Amino acid sequence: MNEHVEDMRKLIQKEIQSITSLKERVAFKELMEEVFLSLYETNEQMYQSLEARVMEELSYDMEHFLIRTGIMEKQYIDLSHHLMSPMLETDFIESSYKISDISDAIQQNGKFVLMKVMLKCDYLTLQELWRDEGHIQFEGIIKTDREWDIIAELHPNKEYLNCISHLYRLFIRNAIPWQTVNAPYLYKMADVVIFTMPEGIKEEERIQDIQINFKEYSDDIYYNMIPIWNIERVSLDSVGFPSPCEDHKSYEHIISINDFKKGNGYLVDNDSGIESVSRRDNRLYITCSSDETRKWDIYVIRSENDRKIDRYTYPVMQNLRSEESIEKIQKKWNQSIKTKAELLRFIKGFDLEEYLEYLDCEITDESLTGETYDMNTFIEDEIRDRRAARKLILTFKAKADESRKWLIRDAASYIVSEVQRIYPEYECGGKFV
Repeated sequence: MNEHVEDMRKLIQKEIQSITSLKERVAFKELMEEVFLSLYETNEQMYQSLEARVMEELSYDMEHFLIRTGIMEKQYIDLSHHLMSPMLETDFIESSYKISDISDAIQQNGKFVLMKVMLKCDYLTLQELWRDEGHIQFEGIIKTDREWDIIAELHPNKEYLNCISHLYRLFIRNAIPWQTVNAPYLYKMADVVIFTMPEGIKEEERIQDIQINFKEYSDDIYYNMIPIWNIERVSLDSVGFPSPCEDHKSYEHIISINDFKKGNGYLVDNDSGIESVSRRDNRLYITCSSDETRKWDIYVIRSENDRKIDRYTYPVMQNLRSEESIEKIQKKWNQSIKTKAELLRFIKGFDLEEYLEYLDCEITDESLTGETYDMNTFIEDEIRDRRAARKLILTFKAKADESRKWLIRDAASYIVSEVQRIYPEYECGGKFV
């Protein structure tokens, strides 16, 4: 019996004892028993049922916002794929440019991006390259009717990381808890940049080919690689007209998602004074300050499973942890991770044992080793003082085979970034032994 119902019973019993007339006491008792107490118990049961359903929906909804990322060769990209799409739609457009385009861009911006490449190498190797950015130059040629010598540089590509940064802002705007996106390939994308054109080349010449000698990095350079994720951008109309809310300031817009498969997550991308976004059945309900019927830009996070015919050259990463019952209880009661055993269980939930093994952690005042990086650099931390924060160092042991060795420190960086979210009082980092 619920303790609140039991308290109510005691209160009623006390009132009954205070009635001196036997007839009145019997009438009052029957009234309480048949009407009031029964109604109170029914309300309590309905409240408990609602609370349980809300808790279940909150836990279930997070699975709808699982983000998968990967990378594929351009020739294998299927735009009709049921799950994965290019992060940038422009990547699938065949790039073509003229001598005049390059010259105009250099004149206006001081540089021109010839192409994007992926560097299939370890994080520390990339750090050495980016540390010398602007100092390492690569010779190449532009082929027209003749060959023209050029000098190119490799710069970190920011376009895809900006997509993750924008996704974070959408999560916050839609009141969805953020989880670090496991996207190692985005940190290995680079732009091939030139700053000057060969002297004497004419604008009417047609480019036939561009070749760059990347010297010691040549074996690590991969062309025509396209980052992919399980997100589709769509534009949807409101259903009917917006209806005014009770505050007489906001309006509720309804969007039908009946044409999409069940289990997807949805993020509204419009900046129109959005106050809340909720989902009931096959509709999205958007409360905002706008009273105009409009199209809505929606990010659809697709939650389907891979099919038997799906094949990926490189592993597809995801950011959903597998949780044990004890972790779900801790999350429900907002309990923090306080012991090494709990931290070990938290890290094992990422299912990255094929890349590395977590060994231990220590709190120190020493500088971070620089073997891992923060995957949430776009999150502004205005409260924590990094200068005063002590360091929490996670120790790992590499386990990946040769084919996945280049992703080991990225896997560690993802774990460290998630641990950083639960320990904001420390500056977290990782190292290998």
